[in-house]
Amino acid sequence: HLSPGATADAKAWEQLWAQSQLVVHTEGQVMTCSLSAPCDLPAELVPCWQPVPSGPCQPLPGVQQPAMGQRPQEFGSLRPHSNLCVQVWSGGQIRLTECLRDREYCWGAVPGHPDDLLLLECGGNASLCAVERGACTPLASFTSTRMGHPGLLEQDLQRDVAAGQCWQMWHSENSTGVALWVCPMHKYLRAHWALVWMGVLLVAACLLLLLLLKKEDMKGWLKSLRAGYGSEGE
Repeated sequence: HLSPGATADAKAWEQLWAQSQLVVHTEGQVMTCSLSAPCDLPAELVPCWQPVPSGPCQPLPGVQQPAMGQRPQEFGSLRPHSNLCVQVWSGGQIRLTECLRDREYCWGAVPGHPDDLLLLECGGNASLCAVERGACTPLASFTSTRMGHPGLLEQDLQRDVAAGQCWQMWHSENSTGVALWVCPMHKYLRAHWALVWMGVLLVAACLLLLLLLKKEDMKGWLKSLRAGYGSEGE
């Protein structure tokens, strides 16, 4: 059990955080945030990726930084995306969260789509993995919730990253080669469903052709049957 003094301290911290506010800004291609509080609080600013508003927000590796007073802070080369949020961590807890999608002025002004896929690159295109559900899944094992088998998109995603079809949301400013890429999943979904519909149409065409052939066979059989009856009547 906490001592009375520790309980009072905890309540004091809670009150301080209750009076604090986190505001996330975008200025062109730069994302900044401001932490307003009654006093300087020990905390860490952690950008995270949240595709679903009510879902978990996955911290981005290598982008977090300590809160430096109450002035606006940038996150290096991190570019804005509508799925980005910033969390304030202190004492092992998430104290505040603010998302770009929650800012009224940001609707339609921030690039990105909720279905976009976030990829982590560590030292080369071949090392890409999909950031999802608290882990980074190698593309060979990655399965989208609306796409078929594991690894189905591996070559497409690697090719699009290499060709610049995906855009780089962040890169490390040292020589580690770590980078974050955003790829538009709706592009692959459209292609996937187009192939599905082509398959359906092909099957329908084959069935129709079989029915026509059956019909022709039936006509031939009826003709031969009539001819047989005619010869017997004579």
